Amino acid sequence: MKSRSKSNSTKNLMQALTASIPQAMAALDGRRRIMLTNAAFDRMFGASNPGDRLSDFFDPKGLKDIFKQCARTSRSVEKRELIDTPKNESDPEVSYSVTVTPHSDADLKSKFLLLIDDTTEGSDREDRMIANSRLVSVGEMAAGVAHELNNPLTAVLGFSQLAMRQATDDTLKRDLESIADEAERAGRIVDNLLTFARSSDTFPDSQTLNITDSLQKILNLREYECRVNNVEVVTYFGDETPLTLADAHRMEQVFMNLIGNSIHAIGESVGHGTITVGVVHDEGRIRVSITDDGPGISPANQKKIFEPFFTTKPIGKGTGLGLSICKGIVEDHGGAIKVESAAGRGTTFVVEIPIIEVPEEVDAPSLSTPAQPNSYTKLKILAVDDERSVTMLLNRALVAQGHDVDVAHDGAEALRTIFLNEYDAILLDVRMPGLGGAEVYRSIEVLRPDLADRVMFITGDTVSPDTRTFLEQTRVEVLHKPFSLEELRHSMDKYAVLKEQRPSEAELYGRPDLSAGITRMKSARKAS
Repeated sequence: MKSRSKSNSTKNLMQALTASIPQAMAALDGRRRIMLTNAAFDRMFGASNPGDRLSDFFDPKGLKDIFKQCARTSRSVEKRELIDTPKNESDPEVSYSVTVTPHSDADLKSKFLLLIDDTTEGSDREDRMIANSRLVSVGEMAAGVAHELNNPLTAVLGFSQLAMRQATDDTLKRDLESIADEAERAGRIVDNLLTFARSSDTFPDSQTLNITDSLQKILNLREYECRVNNVEVVTYFGDETPLTLADAHRMEQVFMNLIGNSIHAIGESVGHGTITVGVVHDEGRIRVSITDDGPGISPANQKKIFEPFFTTKPIGKGTGLGLSICKGIVEDHGGAIKVESAAGRGTTFVVEIPIIEVPEEVDAPSLSTPAQPNSYTKLKILAVDDERSVTMLLNRALVAQGHDVDVAHDGAEALRTIFLNEYDAILLDVRMPGLGGAEVYRSIEVLRPDLADRVMFITGDTVSPDTRTFLEQTRVEVLHKPFSLEELRHSMDKYAVLKEQRPSEAELYGRPDLSAGITRMKSARKAS
């Protein structure tokens, strides 16, 4: 009785120890049939009985080779990253780390102890770290490439538009229009690169965002596209969805992209379908869901869908930046974006952002119409850029608009010209070899403070921290490369209005208290 009691006590202790092991554990005979499992194994793979085959519960690719190696060497074998592909295609893959230890009993019969760890979460975390490291590198590369591309794109777009105005042959006009359209398309791709590179270290501007109004505006813009693709749109907006503080323009870019992807998915595969856009709010968050009944997304693609440059669209139809940019914008707002999909059963994108109380003084950006100048107001303009193709374009375009233009190709030449002349507007490139735009502007503030409010920066670099900080500090107007001739003309309207409002030099000389000072200032400047 004492011996039996001691045996039962030992058995209970072994069972307790087995149950406390956090890994899934299975004791197996030489034919890999189950002799004993613990609770963790049963939770992960289902309850088993002695004599059941291990392969009916757990059989990832490569496991049999581990058992063979273990039997051959009579040593424990540890293997990481065994991938178990689920039978149901909609279920995600699971990664495991396994350890197999051999044992022979008194009769020299082989047995195995199998320990299993679910390492899916750790593997995903490592994948995210690798992906983040790649994103940093891609962002730095994108910023440099985008800046270098913006200068030639400015020249291509501008000169093609100039040539279109002079062309008389219809075929030539169409060719030039194609060049201009493709230059604009390339410019949008570069802008997406810059947005992608910028998304990890910027913060949203504080504006009042009415999500339901923004979504309705985007659906109105997409109405024609939905109609030609036989797409019906269904909306359900929760009652009294609260306002929040966000960068309204960037969040609308997210919704525009997601709705556009849904239309494309339906139009390219099914030919007709429904998009459902819903808005609800609870627990301090607003949740937007955009659902389509298109072909869905495979589990393998769902893992990659937010990676930059990954796209399922044909070459020329997409850059693969849209969803990665959306993810960056949403996360910048303290929110999250996720996808729920299954092949053949449609796709749902869910965007969540926090509700931030809107102070009374914060309101939507003003939409007041700026004052318009007289059509005959002539400006004296200085164009400063180290790219000669850009200064040539500015000179040609502005002269065609009726203005008087000087050009300078570096900062030192610009300062000499500015010091000795009067200008109504100064177009100043930010990044130039030697004396850059920032240094030139600071010098203008000291040497010619009367011209400081007549400076407009032209730049293709809005990503580098130094440039962004400088532009935010100075609050000077910026014309982004590549710009169209129409954008250039509109940008000059402000300076034409300022000139019309400024007293003329003749009026100033008519005032005795100012006349002598102006004369002395000019004499001193020329002597210097």
